[in-house]
Formats: sequence, C-alpha cells, structure tokens
Amino acid sequence: MAPATDKKRRADLNRQRRWYAEEVRWSAKLQSERLVEAFATVPREAFLGRGPWHILSATQLVRGYTKTGDADPRHISHNVLVAIDVRRGLNNGHPSFLASLIDQLNLKVGETVYHVGCGTGYYSAIMAEMVGIDGRVVAVEVDKALAQRARRNLKGYRQVEVVNADGFSYEPGRVDAILVNAGVTQPSQVWLELLKAKGRLVVPLTLKNGGGRILKATRHKPNWHARFISQVGIYCCVGGRSRAAESRLKKAFAGGAEKVRSLRLDDHERNRDCWLHGGAFCLSRRSP
Repeated sequence: MAPATDKKRRADLNRQRRWYAEEVRWSAKLQSERLVEAFATVPREAFLGRGPWHILSATQLVRGYTKTGDADPRHISHNVLVAIDVRRGLNNGHPSFLASLIDQLNLKVGETVYHVGCGTGYYSAIMAEMVGIDGRVVAVEVDKALAQRARRNLKGYRQVEVVNADGFSYEPGRVDAILVNAGVTQPSQVWLELLKAKGRLVVPLTLKNGGGRILKATRHKPNWHARFISQVGIYCCVGGRSRAAESRLKKAFAGGAEKVRSLRLDDHERNRDCWLHGGAFCLSRRSP
C-alpha cells in the first residue's frame, strides 16, 4: 500500500473511532470524558481477531448476525455486538451498555479494578485506560481459551493481570471497584469483603434465563448504599448461582425492585424493609 493511501486509511479509521466514541457517549449518557476518550483510542479490532467479523445490531436481534464484507476495522467501530464465538452466540458485549456500567464505577487514576468475566479483554483495556499506568486491573475469565486470548490481547497493558479462574471465588486482593460481566443469583462474599471503603460493585442479579437487573452497591462503613440501575439480559456466571438463591430472587423481582436502598451484612431478622433476605446479606428498602 502506498504511504499516502496508508496515511489516509489511518486518518479515516481514527475519525471513525472518534465518531464511535461519541455514539457510545450519547447512547449511554456518559458522564466521564476520560471514558469517552478510552473508547476513541482503544482499538476494538485488536481484541476480536482477524476480520471479517460477524456483527449484530441490538435493534435487529431476530435477524441474526451479519458478516462484514472485509476486515476493515471501521465495520466494528460502531455501537454493535461483535461475535467472539458464533457457534455459542458469545459476543464482545454491547459497547454503550458496558460503557454505562463502567461509568457507574466512577474510576479514578491509580485505583484497582476487579473485572469478572473479561472475555477477550476489550473492556478490561478500556478500564486500564481509566485507572492509568499507576492503577491496576485484575481481569478474570473462567473460560480457558478466552483467558488465553485476553492475556495475548492485553500484553501491552502493564497494569493488567489476566487470570483464568472462577471470578465468583477468586481473591484478587483489596480493590476499589468490581465490574461483574455475567449474571449471578447473589453477590459473592469475596467481592463484599475485598472492596475498600467507598468501593463500588456493579453486578447483574439474574434468573436462569439471563434476565434481571443491574445492582450498584457502594461501601460506606458500616453501611452500604445500594440500588438497581437498569434491566439486563446476560450470560450466567458459572460459579455464582444456586437454586435457593434464584428462588428468593425470582420472588423478590415479582414484587418490584425500585425501592431497594441499601445492602445489609449485619445479622437481623427478616422484616418489612427486607426486599431480598439472603443467607449472608440483605437487600433492603431501608435507607442506610
């Protein structure tokens, strides 16, 4: 390729990435300018293998995947799902949705983030940009093949550690924020114990069909603020589910979730304020 042509191609791609970041900003109503910049600069194609790719619009799910005509990265610099494994229907994640969850973490330079279910590493890279070189991202993936891909894809990020493990039970040390990228029936005790003061947890609480709600909990000793921030449909977390917990969650969802205000870890009897009274935690309607 001639130098002038190559230069134009790079300029066109940079413009498309910038447009993509603005598309994500407005779709997700992002508050963080640093997060928008991360979407504009992290090359999504570097985490998805060589094209052509299979893409899926969130508004046209019933039509299935569309294969791109070639391997031009501009095809996937859009707010669309991109297949990681077509056979399993496993995707890279919808950018504006994941961006909205990352935005809720309010990440600061130098913080430590625990990413449960990192896939091939794209959103771990986004968060690595957010915490900077002085921060740390522990990216955990239970699927061995995906963890290997993520490790290769993220080798240029010195602040990222990729671990092949069950993120529900793996202990990464003390962290400032946790993003869980798979559905669970209850929060892991490990997550609750490892969060620092003012730490933030964003986690999907889901039923076996993958449907549920995203919970955000913030640790304020001795209490936790908690609220549901959106609905969700997502893959289930391999180690984060139990029949008893799902039964309690299904019953709680049937009564509405809008009034949850706190997460209680103290020992107390079930009362009228308890929205979901679990074995070691309680989501409560009572303000912390």
